[in-house]
Amino acid sequence: MSLCEKYTPFTINGILSNGLARKRMLDLGSEVLKGNRVRPVMICGPSGTGKTTAAHAFAYSNGLELIELNASDYRDAESLRTRVVPLGTTRSLFSKKCLILFDEIDELSSRADSGCESVILKLIRESRHPIIFIANDYWNRKVSFLRDNVEKIEFKRPDSAQIMGLMERILLSEKKTVDKAILQEIADRSNGDIRGALNDLDMMINASPDLMEFLGVRNRKVEIFKVLDRIFLSSDFEIARSALSSTDIALDMMLNWIGQNIPGKYLSKYCIYEAFDNLSRASMFNEMASRTSYYGYMRYSSVLMSSGVSLASNGNVSMLAQYAFPARISRMSKTKKGRDAISAIALKLSSYLHANKKTIINEHLVLFSAMVNIAIKSYGEDAVRDFMYSRYLLEKDEVAAISKYSRFSS
Repeated sequence: MSLCEKYTPFTINGILSNGLARKRMLDLGSEVLKGNRVRPVMICGPSGTGKTTAAHAFAYSNGLELIELNASDYRDAESLRTRVVPLGTTRSLFSKKCLILFDEIDELSSRADSGCESVILKLIRESRHPIIFIANDYWNRKVSFLRDNVEKIEFKRPDSAQIMGLMERILLSEKKTVDKAILQEIADRSNGDIRGALNDLDMMINASPDLMEFLGVRNRKVEIFKVLDRIFLSSDFEIARSALSSTDIALDMMLNWIGQNIPGKYLSKYCIYEAFDNLSRASMFNEMASRTSYYGYMRYSSVLMSSGVSLASNGNVSMLAQYAFPARISRMSKTKKGRDAISAIALKLSSYLHANKKTIINEHLVLFSAMVNIAIKSYGEDAVRDFMYSRYLLEKDEVAAISKYSRFSS
């Protein structure tokens, strides 16, 4: 279980920061417990600040049965009309009240979801149960029809000190240690994204410090796990396609994340084959864009790795499998020092061999390694080191790196 799941708060008071928002939600909970009808609420604020967690905690704290809808449910007005409106106007089994939660309400598409607006407004007028809407941007024109009908509760980003304190408490509970400088960097990079910080912390426990360079700064509209959810758990072309446009993560990085998680998320061998087939085509377009500097190819790559992978599932998706960090990126972080050393050696040799670094690494160093090892057996290490320094200005540790080099070690 990830740290984010394990330490999800079940009470409103457990939500980090946002004191005014917490107080208002506690007051609303008191009204619900008294049986009073409360005005629908829109919880808004940046991604990763605890909006959905707060809504779940609100339901749990007040003994409400949770009915949760997300962006894929807003594509069908008739389904909302026949399934959700009746739930909102009747009591559930044993007369238990419900919380109707519309997550990602600002993902409404003006063309596809126009019929849903009137259904949602009808539900607001008639519902006997509390309703919560969640949006990143309260002023998004897509939710303008709601603004006169809801109470705004704004969640703000916690500062790095608050995120730092949360991570330290979790590490204490887990009996784990992470260097304080790394914790500070995670907190600073998180940009107030609590979920993102905890996911980064999860990766850094027992990991090489070099892995930090691959985590990036979390100034994204949507954090990576949410992007993966939209790709793997949605069967809607547009939702999956828009997932990549909602994040500034490089397509090469997303390619690694998606490829690593296809076998774990998809249950059918045929679906896995279809997903990897589309992902391989995306990789080809990425390579063509890089080779030709025509970045129009990236449009095709983006659709193939998002909607192409998503539609390959046919609904055969594991909801329990956790997302795994890409093994290739983890391996690259562990071998970074070795690769940097080889790159420095290739740069030194380039002027002598009249070739670029890539050619030297891919072709020449294998031969150099074989010659160095043969020479060491014949003349001894000291003689070979002296020769390599006088001829190529290579130091002792660089000669040792060449002797151990193989094309697969880099």
